[in-house]
Amino acid sequence: MIEEAPNVVTEDGLRGLLAEHYLIEVVCKDGAEKRHNSWYGTWVIRAVAEDGRDDKMLVTSRSYLKVREFKTIVGLVSFLADMGCTTASIPLVEGARERHAAPGRTPEPGTGPVLVKDN
Repeated sequence: MIEEAPNVVTEDGLRGLLAEHYLIEVVCKDGAEKRHNSWYGTWVIRAVAEDGRDDKMLVTSRSYLKVREFKTIVGLVSFLADMGCTTASIPLVEGARERHAAPGRTPEPGTGPVLVKDN
């Protein structure tokens, strides 16, 4: 159960954490490679508190605590868009990480790409 595993979060829980100013951290678990016109690898998602003291790994469901993995960049970008991200910075090297701010917030320096709008 989630109550017994405080270091994990489901997709719905992640949405709630984003509203509490957590960041999405994309972690490249297996280095990416291009096959034909698509990129493949293994990426996982962590919810990270702004102060860096609390992080939670995204899992597939409440009843079965399996880390959710993304195998294609298309799937990963689709997930980030569903979470409200307007940009995506995807690490391609094993162990690399990129952070994304919650919807409607400006990322702090070093937390990912910044959307610049012309007035």
